[in-house]
Amino acid sequence: MRILQLHNHHASLGGAMEVLAHEAELLFEGGHAVTQYTLPAAEEMGLSSVRAGAKAVWNRQSAAEVERRIDDFRPDVVHVHTPFPLMSPAVFRAAYGRGVPAVTTLHSYRYSCVAGTCHRDGQLCEDCVGKKLKLPGIRHRCYHDSLGASGALTLGLVLHRSLGTFHRCVARYLTLTDFSRRLLIRDGYPSDRIVVKPNSVPDPGFTPEARTDERRLVFAGRLIDIKGVRTLLDAWAKVPPGMKLVIAGDGPLRSVVEELVRSDPTVEYVGWVSESDVLALMAGAEAVLVPSEWYEGLPLVILRSLAVGTPVVVSDLDNFSEDVIADDVGWAFRVGDPESLASTLATLVADPELARSRRSAARKSYESRYSPPVDLRRLEDVYRSVTADP
Repeated sequence: MRILQLHNHHASLGGAMEVLAHEAELLFEGGHAVTQYTLPAAEEMGLSSVRAGAKAVWNRQSAAEVERRIDDFRPDVVHVHTPFPLMSPAVFRAAYGRGVPAVTTLHSYRYSCVAGTCHRDGQLCEDCVGKKLKLPGIRHRCYHDSLGASGALTLGLVLHRSLGTFHRCVARYLTLTDFSRRLLIRDGYPSDRIVVKPNSVPDPGFTPEARTDERRLVFAGRLIDIKGVRTLLDAWAKVPPGMKLVIAGDGPLRSVVEELVRSDPTVEYVGWVSESDVLALMAGAEAVLVPSEWYEGLPLVILRSLAVGTPVVVSDLDNFSEDVIADDVGWAFRVGDPESLASTLATLVADPELARSRRSAARKSYESRYSPPVDLRRLEDVYRSVTADP
């Protein structure tokens, strides 16, 4: 098959860009032809707020470029990873007009929420879910705390819904979890076009046992509130001694973490480290901690942890705790609750065999759900289904 990938980059490096490159490599190695059309982050474009807002609603230039690339490359499928903010949903209409089916991966909740996170003012928020007009998103300036930018994205969603872009011009929506699929259905998108297709991560090729010289738990991610960093630090003060907490990453809460390290010898901060070093940290841990406090799609940190056979401790948000509990590869605690997290970690400290007993299941979960061969088959199945559907 021939696949044209589209993506609008964001200022902060994230999972979407990593997945874009990973899937391109998977498809290429699977014998498919892949080419990409991407736009830089809005912050790099140097556009005025008026021009940026107009492009977020309908980017004629991007739509025309997609048409040109379709004419040149003759793809079987156009795969849009994210058209927001500047590429705009007009690219779906461009593909539809050329008779090429378009699929899109929902790396965030942008089709239902102006912020893309369903999180506002430190709390989960679904005020816009189920509403065709996302007025709460404008009122609360949910996109970059800007009234104009929030209004532009809202207008784009409303316009393209009213024109049938999302219902007629998108052949499949690919959600990362069943929770995300249910949310999209609640927001009015056609259930028969929504397919759950998780991401994958490369196989590290080894499944070592946890370190025996020092018992460790690992957190790896951006040091920001929405990742549950403060909840983790508050919980750690209540965990009985017996383990070390290793924190990898960087972000605005780095100084808070470094302050704790100075007063608590059971906490180690290693900063931002390479992917190989992260995998090594995870492989040597009894569990990897994912205390996120928003409907994060399916964090790649979970997939990487399972890939090295390490179970996970996650917030009890359905979007990533459902499969963790179903596969018995970890534990869930009440989101944002330090006491609940501390209780879960205390159980692990008290029983050294508890995490070790789940290592085999963790690796099997990766192999059956999140490995590259499984991901490639799922992609190919989606592409075949849309090309066979007139």
